[in-house]
Amino acid sequence: MPRKRTRWPWAVGVVAILVLGTVVAVVIGADAEAAASSLSVLVSATVGLCSWSWHRSRPATPATRTELEQAAEALAAMVRRQWTEEAAAQGLLDPHPLAVRWRSGQTEAGDHVRMVGRTLSGRSDDIHAFAAAFRALPRRRLVILGDPGAGKTALAILLVQELLRDPEPGGPVPVLLDLAPWNPRREPLLDWMARRIHEDYPALRNQEAYGRDAARKLVADGRVLPVLDGLDELPAELRPGALAAVNHAVAVHGPLVLTSRRDEFRRLVAETDVITAAAVVVAAPVEAADVADYLRSAVPPRRGAAWQPVLDDLTGRPEGAVARALSVPLNVWLARTVYAAPSSDPAELVRFTDAVGLQHHLLDALVPAVFSAETAPVDPSVPDARRTAAARWHPDDARTALAFLAAHIKRQETDDIAWWELHRALRPDPAGPLSGPVAGAVIGLGAGCMAGDHFHWVLSPLARLGCFLAVTLGTAVAATVTIRLASGGGDPAARVLPGPGPGPGPGPSAVGRAVRRIGTGCAVVLPLAVLIGAVVEYWAEAFERADTDVEVIVPPYTGIKAGAAWVLLMVLLALGARCAAALRRRLRPGPHTTGGWGAQVRRILLFIVLFWVGAEAFGLLVYMPLRQAAGQPATGLSFVALSEDVAFVSRRATFRAGVFLLIAGVMAGLNLSGGTSRPTRLDVRAPVRVLGGLVPACVGRGLLIGVGLGIVLCFVTTWDATVPVWTRPLACAGFGAFFGVLFGLALAVLRWARVPADLEQETPQSTLRGERTAAAVLMAVALVPPLAKWFVTQQAHLATSDIGAVTVVAHGLETLEANAAIGLAAGLLAVSGTAYFAYRETGLRLATARRLPSRPLSFMEDARALSVLRRVGPVYQFCHAEFQDRIVTGATPADGVPRTGAVRA
Repeated sequence: MPRKRTRWPWAVGVVAILVLGTVVAVVIGADAEAAASSLSVLVSATVGLCSWSWHRSRPATPATRTELEQAAEALAAMVRRQWTEEAAAQGLLDPHPLAVRWRSGQTEAGDHVRMVGRTLSGRSDDIHAFAAAFRALPRRRLVILGDPGAGKTALAILLVQELLRDPEPGGPVPVLLDLAPWNPRREPLLDWMARRIHEDYPALRNQEAYGRDAARKLVADGRVLPVLDGLDELPAELRPGALAAVNHAVAVHGPLVLTSRRDEFRRLVAETDVITAAAVVVAAPVEAADVADYLRSAVPPRRGAAWQPVLDDLTGRPEGAVARALSVPLNVWLARTVYAAPSSDPAELVRFTDAVGLQHHLLDALVPAVFSAETAPVDPSVPDARRTAAARWHPDDARTALAFLAAHIKRQETDDIAWWELHRALRPDPAGPLSGPVAGAVIGLGAGCMAGDHFHWVLSPLARLGCFLAVTLGTAVAATVTIRLASGGGDPAARVLPGPGPGPGPGPSAVGRAVRRIGTGCAVVLPLAVLIGAVVEYWAEAFERADTDVEVIVPPYTGIKAGAAWVLLMVLLALGARCAAALRRRLRPGPHTTGGWGAQVRRILLFIVLFWVGAEAFGLLVYMPLRQAAGQPATGLSFVALSEDVAFVSRRATFRAGVFLLIAGVMAGLNLSGGTSRPTRLDVRAPVRVLGGLVPACVGRGLLIGVGLGIVLCFVTTWDATVPVWTRPLACAGFGAFFGVLFGLALAVLRWARVPADLEQETPQSTLRGERTAAAVLMAVALVPPLAKWFVTQQAHLATSDIGAVTVVAHGLETLEANAAIGLAAGLLAVSGTAYFAYRETGLRLATARRLPSRPLSFMEDARALSVLRRVGPVYQFCHAEFQDRIVTGATPADGVPRTGAVRA
């Protein structure tokens, strides 16, 4: 399925070159001496944009036979490892598969036998013979039917394992895919298969090894045997279209394995058509004698006496409630798991007279049984992992978390629990697009940016660094607490979408909550106010001793006054956050999407405003203790000149916010963060020639965006009347070009090294580690250009340049601390759009709401170790749909006492 050559990149390149040429012509007309450098910029940008347009418009080349073979081998290795681990985790091989008999169901839901070639039957405990019978089918099409819990998915997993254990040369690779997320009205089956393989196995995206679109080419070439699990999990209105799409696909594709519940498939076949030329097998109830034999092998010898009443009931009453309940493989596994602990008594099973009630009892008892420190001895190779996983979580907390996850994926209409999609379970934060910690950090960095330049006047480098850190961290912590408490941090559960789990409960009254919030705020803000006051007084006294053009005097109690003013600023911030929260609840009471350009623009503007608030507030604060020496009482408080000081501080704060806007605009224009919520990783093994091809295009784009935004900065910055008008756009354009070139280089490196998550290890943990590393590098990439700007300014002595506009621009961010603050704010802005940031923020908010642990991935991995969840590529799924449905309903635990969950210590 090759992609056609596209023309739009060339159109974009031509328009960009025309815009850049217009800007350069304006600059040349204003200053003829800049002609040579301007023309060189135009030539460089033209080459870069042409390279980018050619790269973007290249069609995909056809895959060679060698590339397809290598891609098929890599896919087979990943699928084999994935399902071998899952079969072991689910106990399908411990000590051997349960003997489930699969009889032919050709007459009730299948095609003519002459079309199929032969009927098929077998046993799950003899999967080798079953796989051989499947391979003997002329067209290798199979439909697996059964009642809930009959072992359909287990048979599919065992069949995939067996087919990969002894593969045929050049044969298709069996890939097990969950059908629940497929919408046949929107996407053909083969396209959906290619996309799922492309997403679930991104190692195939290595273009150097497998060519472009390897997953799509494997599907188109018939090198994939689709094992489609759960046709019945599609909505009823989609099933007829899905069956027709499957029939159309197999007419082109060939082999197929499909699983479905028996009754749903029979009704569907009666209304539409059968799967053409597909053999049908139906699960028969497990015989009581087979269950007894299996339990004798699976139960440890020392537990044989405890299980003897159950074995006697199975052999003595093969039609009794226990035998009927345990005729379902799922219930056999549940009984073995629930009564594995030495203190448990499996004889409880024989007291039930109803098979359905017994199954419900087993489902409800599963969580308390597996999430317990008292575990039965298991395989000596992994005793500690299961025991540690079981003891790490309280059963009540585990039940609450599992119920929340089940409700979340049900609401998302999928079976996949992806850590990068958990943020969809949250309502918008009442504080705005940013959480309290992020907003507080931006305000603190704005204050630190202003403080770094102010402290530069009179403090030594070491003292300046200490005071900068105290101001930045103190303001960030206080602002974080203030925003969270003011915006409703005491009622976090209100910001989680409805679902099973503990609500906020009756709790204290509104007055009690308000008193508690005020007390918490005072306990945090007042000590930090003392710290900020001490820093301001230390700086003021140093300013008084310094030899400056302004004669000042520091009145008594300067630190106390500064601290009180700082507390007043926090109160004003709390009022603003409270008003914003109330307005947001009124305007957006429900969930809304967080992606797209609109959300990105809102987030950037909010970052700019918060950064300006921090810079403006601290700029005013450091001027408060300074007054002219003559004519004022010693205990008074005044500015040197109030209107002039406010205007001066506002100009400096606005300039810093403008520089931040310039950097944020360049990053947004270049899409530095990647614009995706899916996990990524860094891979520096790509050929260097690929980086060489990316650099011109990325630098050209960055240069164009930087020059344009720099000229915009020229008009939002207040200039001194002595600075010539014609030098202002030139200086700002050069300033923007500097950042554009550096961020363009960074974009080229990121595009070269940052790739979609490599799921060769096929663990959610590896994708999280890769995304965390990519986020850290993105933070460093955003920090480097401001630091480089400070270095160039210092080495070239631009702050003392003869050109007034250059002096103004260079003098605006003169110190290392100020540039580091604005770089960290830019890095935080870039990282806030990554999947890792969303995961960490979501985990903290869900933990506060008592729905999930603060590190959900650790809990999900422990649940997988206990066979409650299973791992499918980079995501988790519930091992058993019946347990998932049961826990969503909020059934009471096995002891009959309703529980609402508890917060882990």
